[in-house]
Amino acid sequence: MVGPPVSDVVAAVIDMPEVRQPGTGLRGEGDAQSPRNRAAMLGHDMRAAIADILGGLALADLSRLDPDSQLQLQRVQSSAEQLVRLTDETLALVTGDDAPRADAPLPTSLGPFLDRIGARWRAHAGQRGLGFRLERADDLPAEIGTDPAALERILSNMIGNAVKYSPAGEVRLRVHLGPQEALCLRVRDTGPGFSDAALARLFDYAGRPEDSGQPGTGLGLHIVRELAQRIRAQIQVANGAEGGAEVSLILPRRSWAPGVEAPAAMAELPDLTGCTVLVAEDNPTNRLLVQQMLETLGAEVTLVEDGEEAAEALAARRFDLVLVDIEMPRLSGIDVIRRLRAAEAEAGEPASPVLAITAFVLSANRDQIYSAGADGILAKPIMSLDAFGEAIARVLSKRPAFRAAPWVGAPFDRVHLDRLLALAGPEDGRELLGRMREDLGTVLSGIGEGSARDDMALIRARTHVLISLAGAVGNTALQSDAEALNTAARIGQRTAVAGLVPGVMHRIEMLRAALGGELETRFAVEAAG
Repeated sequence: MVGPPVSDVVAAVIDMPEVRQPGTGLRGEGDAQSPRNRAAMLGHDMRAAIADILGGLALADLSRLDPDSQLQLQRVQSSAEQLVRLTDETLALVTGDDAPRADAPLPTSLGPFLDRIGARWRAHAGQRGLGFRLERADDLPAEIGTDPAALERILSNMIGNAVKYSPAGEVRLRVHLGPQEALCLRVRDTGPGFSDAALARLFDYAGRPEDSGQPGTGLGLHIVRELAQRIRAQIQVANGAEGGAEVSLILPRRSWAPGVEAPAAMAELPDLTGCTVLVAEDNPTNRLLVQQMLETLGAEVTLVEDGEEAAEALAARRFDLVLVDIEMPRLSGIDVIRRLRAAEAEAGEPASPVLAITAFVLSANRDQIYSAGADGILAKPIMSLDAFGEAIARVLSKRPAFRAAPWVGAPFDRVHLDRLLALAGPEDGRELLGRMREDLGTVLSGIGEGSARDDMALIRARTHVLISLAGAVGNTALQSDAEALNTAARIGQRTAVAGLVPGVMHRIEMLRAALGGELETRFAVEAAG
C-alpha cells in the first residue's frame, strides 16, 4: 500500500496536543484523528514499511548479482536504516517524547558500522563519477559507546558535502586514534575548499555567504555541530595545503568509551541451542527473518501468524522464550501477553520470558507494553543479528530461572527407572546404575568447580549432561533446574547462577544417594555373591 505524501506527514505533526496512542494493540484516550495521534500512526506505518524493505534485503541472496547491483542494494539498505533513525528522531521531536525507545543504549560495533557507511557512500560517489575511499587504522576499538544514529547523521552531512563540492577525484574517510585515544573521523575532498567568508559563518544556521556561487544554504555543518555537541565531540575544519577541504569529527576517549565495558556488551551472541521459541508475527517477511535469526542462534522455532494462534499455542505448552508482535489480527500482542501472564499466575507457574516486537516506539507505547507483562521491547525494523541477540540476552537475563520447579516427590520416577533398566537388560542394569552415579558425581564436582572458578563454560557443559540424566530417570524438577542453570550460564547471568547452584547440587546429591540405594537393593543377591 502506498503511504501518504511527505507533505501530509509534515502537516500532521504541527501544533500537536498531548499524545494518546491509537492502534489495535495500543489503546489510549483521546481522539485518534488528533495531529499527534496521526503522527504516531504515520510513524508506525513508516517503520513497518521500512522493516519490509530491510527484511527483504536481508533475506535476498545478493551473491548472484553483479558488483554494481550489490553496491546499489547495500546503499538502499544503509539509507533505509538511516531513515528509521530519522523517523524516530522526528517523531520524538514533534511529540515531545525524548525518552529512550527501549532499554539502555548498547555499544555499537565500529567495524560493521563503518562498512555500512562505506557501502552507502561508495554508491553515491560513483553516481557522480567520484571515488570513495575508507581508510581504517589497525588499532581502532571494536565497540564504541556513541549514539550510532547521531554519528551516522554527522558523517552523512560531512561526506555528503564533500561529494557535492568535489568536481572530480575522490572523497576519503580516514578513521584512526589520535592523541590520548581520541577517535578521529576525517573527511577529505578534492573541491575548492572553504572561502574566508564561508569559514567566518561556517556553523551558522543557513550560513552560506550570499555571494557564494555554491548551491545550498550551508545547513549541513550547522547540523553537524549541533549533533557533535550532543555526543560530546568536536568539529575541526581546515583547507588542505594542496587544495580541497578536510572536516574532522574528534571524539575524546571519554565520549566514545563509556558503556563499552557494561554487562550488556556481550563478547558473543547468545547460544539458544535446545531452547524452544514461539514467534507470533503476522508479516511473512518479518516472520521468516526472525525465524532465520533464531535458527542461526540454535533455537527450535514455532511460528504463528496471529494473536489467537499465539494464545492457543501458549495455552497448549510452555516455551523457553516468546516473541510477540504487538500489532496482530484477531488478538493484539498486548492481549496475548496479558492472557499469558494471567494463566501463569493462576497456575502458579514462573513467568516465561517475553520479548515484544513493535513499530510503535513512543514512551506511552512502551509503558503499555511493559504494563502488560513484557520483559523487553525490540523496535522494528530489526537492524542486525547483533541487536537481535542482545535484546534476547537481556530478556533471558531477567528471567533466568523461569523453568525452575519446586522439588516434589522422590528423586526419580520409578516407572522411568524400571523401563530404563529393562532396556539395559539384567546383566547390564547394575553397570548402568553405577555409571549414572559416576556421571552424576562428575557433574556435581564440575558444577562446584565452575561456580568456584566463575567458569560459565564448565557449568554449561556439566548441566548439559545433567539435563539428560535427570530426564532419563523422570526427575522433571531437577531437569528444569538444570535447564535454568544452563540458560543462566549461557548468557552470563552470574547472580542467577549463584542462586541456582546450591539447590541443584543438593538435588544431585539426593539423586546419587537414591540411585545408590537402588543399586544395593536391586542387585543385593549379586553383590552378596
